Amino acid sequence: MSILDKISKPADLRPLTAEELGKLAGELRQRIISQVSCGGGHLAPNLGTVELTIALLRSFDLPAERIIWDVGHQSYSYKLLTGRQKEFEHLREFNGCCGFPVRNESIFDFYGAGHAGVAISAALGMCAAQKPEDRSKVIAVAGDGAIASGVALEGLNQVRSYGRNLVIILNDNKMAISQNVGALSKVLNRMMTSYRYRWIKNSTKAMINLLPKSQSITNFIKNVEDTAKHLFLPSEPFESLGIRYLGPINGHNIHDMERAFAAVKRDDRPVIIHIVTQKGKGYAPAEAAPERFHGVGAFDAATGKPIKKSTPGFSAAFGKAACRLAEKDPDISAVVAAMTSGVGLSDFAQKFPDRFYDAGMAESHAVTFSSGLAAAGKTVICAVYATFMQRSLDNIFHDVCLMDLPVIFALDRAGLVEDGPTHHGIYDLGFLLGLNNLTVMQPACEAEVYPMLEYAVKLHSPVVIRYPRGSSGSDLRSDIPPISAIEKPGSTVWRQGSDLAIYAVGAEAVRALEIADLLQEKYSLSAKVVNVRFLKPFDKNELQKDLQTMSVFTLEDHVTSTGFGAIAAGCAAELATPYKLHSLGIKADQAPTFGAVNKLRESLQLDTESIARAIAETTKR
Repeated sequence: MSILDKISKPADLRPLTAEELGKLAGELRQRIISQVSCGGGHLAPNLGTVELTIALLRSFDLPAERIIWDVGHQSYSYKLLTGRQKEFEHLREFNGCCGFPVRNESIFDFYGAGHAGVAISAALGMCAAQKPEDRSKVIAVAGDGAIASGVALEGLNQVRSYGRNLVIILNDNKMAISQNVGALSKVLNRMMTSYRYRWIKNSTKAMINLLPKSQSITNFIKNVEDTAKHLFLPSEPFESLGIRYLGPINGHNIHDMERAFAAVKRDDRPVIIHIVTQKGKGYAPAEAAPERFHGVGAFDAATGKPIKKSTPGFSAAFGKAACRLAEKDPDISAVVAAMTSGVGLSDFAQKFPDRFYDAGMAESHAVTFSSGLAAAGKTVICAVYATFMQRSLDNIFHDVCLMDLPVIFALDRAGLVEDGPTHHGIYDLGFLLGLNNLTVMQPACEAEVYPMLEYAVKLHSPVVIRYPRGSSGSDLRSDIPPISAIEKPGSTVWRQGSDLAIYAVGAEAVRALEIADLLQEKYSLSAKVVNVRFLKPFDKNELQKDLQTMSVFTLEDHVTSTGFGAIAAGCAAELATPYKLHSLGIKADQAPTFGAVNKLRESLQLDTESIARAIAETTKR
């Protein structure tokens, strides 16, 4: 029986010897690699936090003391060591174990965290809620650049006021704050975290106070100590905010971390502990390419190579389109928020380094930075995941749309995704569709990405282009009309039909063709298929004409009450004659969970078979 199999709760870690802890770390890494290689997940971040997790759970008394993970994709070891080994076998599967902390999954998940930067603010709230006599620690673990996000910095600004019993763990895996090296800094760190050092320091200070001119001597010693610390340690920014700084500490040495954690437990002052880890630790392919192994699909654990060759999808098409346009126009720049490869702009960054900007894990800053570039005469492509762009909606309105600046927002991962509620791109249209000066487009297939981006550049005003993760599947069909340059806003008819019409948004248009096939074969219904393309402005003429002659169904991978369903309902309400309009998509109260997208669709009755059946039943009724 492995050491890991004997661990059912954090307390089981405390009797383990140093040798056993080393074996446990190896077993955790193997379990994570094995599971992620089968079903995908966040690999490199979790391999880097194995020893840190062990040290935290051995040092702090859970659940009386609380650990908040920021961001949540570094918590796999934590799940395995807090009683979820069986559930971990179904990581990220529908009705399985979530890849992020979820409050209703375990009493040890104190706070749900899928987006970055929230832990410090949340931990401050928990500290503020404590009773005066409570000495329980609240630990915020900030990693993968989360410490530099705007929300985290706002939280740091209030630590002095509300941070009693707060411990901030800065998991520095070279993706954010630079690693500090050198023998002297390690010696100073060992001194500062040593209980004996602090006892000697306080005792010496007491004896000096008995001497003549004691204050002058004390001030001199303090100045020497502070000067040394400021010269060799990056402590000044934190200590100026009223936060003690300890570090850097080797994040793969359990003993060193436990010694630091033990020291801070005796003090209720807020503290930040700088832990240096290696992303992808213990797995050579992930160590060599931590960004590629940050989030992966199934792969061969022996080689690190993907099991299934990925088909170039919307992200790749967008990246190629951005490069083509940038080659023609020297004023085109690109801005990302820490996801260069995720949004398909790695080639752009290499080809045009002087026109590429990574704002870090700070979407609000990325948008306003883009507006500054645009105000200075540049055309800016700001590429962010749809779910993360929600964090900067006010910046889009205030800093871009009000000034009518030429910023093109490329929203990747629009629609349902495997990672669950924190990552579904199904809410953003509820805000975007109401903004002035903003054009909103959605390509149905990869071939439409370049014409849309080209049209957006020519508009020289704010534009949103939304598209899902992966491929549309358009390469498997021969009945998609040729894609040409876009001259003006409007929909395109992909198939004529006489019984009903399906107005589909984005990649749902390709699926609408499949639904139309099924309706014809199984229910003898002739369905017209319309590729909507432009959500704002929306050309309502074709829709209103169809509403007067047949049943019309809208199809989208978004909440219908705030997306295209709402647009169509508004157009229908203008008609004086009766109409039959039905919205197919995600209902506002459904709250999709995590898991394979096809499973999510089935659970929401939005798979092809269910939609075709619902359309047939509704039409015939």
